[in-house]
Amino acid sequence: MRLSRVRAALRMLALTVPPIRRLLADRERLLAENRLLRDAGATPSSAPDSHVGRLCGVVDPTHYLDADWLALHHDLERYSIDKHCFQGSSGEIYRKGWEWTHCLFGLRRLGMLQPGHRALGVGAGRECVIFYLASCIASVTATDLYGEAAWSADRGREADPALVEESKRQCPPELDLSRIVFENQDGTALDYPPDSFDFAWSLSSIEHFGGHAAARKAVGEMARVVRPGGIVAIATEMLLLEEYSHPEYFTPSEIVSELVTPFANLALVDPIDFHTLPYEYLVDSITVPSGADRRRRHVVLNDGRFQWTSIMLFVRVLT
Repeated sequence: MRLSRVRAALRMLALTVPPIRRLLADRERLLAENRLLRDAGATPSSAPDSHVGRLCGVVDPTHYLDADWLALHHDLERYSIDKHCFQGSSGEIYRKGWEWTHCLFGLRRLGMLQPGHRALGVGAGRECVIFYLASCIASVTATDLYGEAAWSADRGREADPALVEESKRQCPPELDLSRIVFENQDGTALDYPPDSFDFAWSLSSIEHFGGHAAARKAVGEMARVVRPGGIVAIATEMLLLEEYSHPEYFTPSEIVSELVTPFANLALVDPIDFHTLPYEYLVDSITVPSGADRRRRHVVLNDGRFQWTSIMLFVRVLT
């Protein structure tokens, strides 16, 4: 039996089980609502009953309880080859899936996903955010050290051109790929004039550019090429304890001192929430590298010396 027939049979079986049938119906409803919001250029509200308050902060599992956020999460899965990062496929909360979704959710709330807008991704690899954005805005420039074998083999596996092509094939057939340009660029020295883009994003990349100083330089470069009033969205690795010292990752205080306060032309869109992780996520961390394939609560990582997770910042470029 072909794989497609097996999948169809399993889906029909699932539809005979009432709880699963209800979950599938809810998922389809949320997907439809998200597409209506996207097509209308609407901005999700931050109503009192929303589970998404501040945009700036550490991974927050309660975001998966927010209908708008979860609808976007489900829709984004259609553009990704990394299905295990999505709750709809794995049933779990995975920090990369949170990063991708929260980046787009924040950009949409901040009014950046407009039909005429131009976006820049720094250290973007082949992440699904690139392709989703191409369904919403005029142009997407994705940058990384594409085609550089040494980088792809060491720390930039997602910049492998073969993986980029594989990601393209995963996208919905109606996606206009001509809106996307992939360019080889050093994130610490971008070859674009000032005010070239309406917004920029970089997700868990700047910490791999060569240390804190290089990460800081990359933030400055994104701020330089984004127009005044635009947004720079950044995810990076945050150490859980201030007593830690790491050449690439940041303690909570270093998040502010290295990535926010050095820039007079940048302002956080809201205060950073450092206290979003529930107790069970803190004590049930992923041991790397041995436990990297574990799906359960794939949010906090632990290598025996440090514990860290993802943090997301949204900063506005000032005039």
